Amino acid sequence: MKRIFGVMFLLSLVGVFAVNSAFAVSPDVLATQAAEKAGEGDPITPDQIIARVEKAAQLVLAEGISSMDKFRGKSEFTGNGTYIWIHDLNGEMIMHPMKYKLDGKPILGVKDPNGKRLFSAMNSLCKKSGAGWVDYMWAKPGSNKPVQKISYVKLVKGDRDYVIGCGIYCDKETADKLLATNPQ
Repeated sequence: MKRIFGVMFLLSLVGVFAVNSAFAVSPDVLATQAAEKAGEGDPITPDQIIARVEKAAQLVLAEGISSMDKFRGKSEFTGNGTYIWIHDLNGEMIMHPMKYKLDGKPILGVKDPNGKRLFSAMNSLCKKSGAGWVDYMWAKPGSNKPVQKISYVKLVKGDRDYVIGCGIYCDKETADKLLATNPQ
């Protein structure tokens, strides 16, 4: 009788692992899903960008590092031409839904084509003001050509010091108007 229960238990475990493996999604698939969803919908406004970052901040404050998977794939935080990414003040990328190979990597040295250390600029702004806009050049999802982008970033002090960002691809005039709203 004990053997029968033991065999049944082992078969149950094998079944659970098989089902979990069947439903596991690779990082490449999640990145593709995020890129596809990022392109869906009408372009987002700056106020909607700020609202999306605020909503992400609430989730990160509530769940900390365990919330990161909620920003990947076909997430509610991806769409309308944009997505949420999260890095920390130490310069580590915590979660990037499309460039997941950056996750866990140091990013403070990352420069745009004009030589701007964009993540370093984001961290400096967050340390000084807590939140604001940073402009730089970055490739749109599905492209390798960098274009003008401006992102709203916010410092969130939770189980670690997170910088949560979301941006839009725009013209220089729009970027300059948003930069002018940053605290001086």
